[in-house]
Amino acid sequence: MTIENIDNVLEALVLAGGVKIDWDDVGDAGRSCPDGSWYVGTDIDTSWARDLEVAVQQRMDIIQINVDNDGQIGVIFDPVTRRIEAMEIGETDFGGLLLRMTFWPGLETARELYRSTMANWKQVLEDGWFEGDI
Repeated sequence: MTIENIDNVLEALVLAGGVKIDWDDVGDAGRSCPDGSWYVGTDIDTSWARDLEVAVQQRMDIIQINVDNDGQIGVIFDPVTRRIEAMEIGETDFGGLLLRMTFWPGLETARELYRSTMANWKQVLEDGWFEGDI
């Protein structure tokens, strides 16, 4: 099994028809992200990554993959080594982080985890177990 790096993930997104969103070109008035699209973020919280060298923590970026209207998969990577350090699953209604894994399971597994996490999150909301802010 080949370990995916960020270049493998980007190639898979492009081959699947994903489009890169550049927020600088879009502006605030046109902020939308179609399903399957992605964008790069550079200002991320890496306080959870204490086991990594400080230099790696400071230079990490994130690719946010818009899976659907409900949420995103975040792929946190080192732009120098191209190594993926972690993944996150977030939802859009509350803007909260639902899951963070400090390893990369692969793009297909990340998508399966996303579907499962979102289904469980929706069930929590329907059952009234969540009250408040994330």
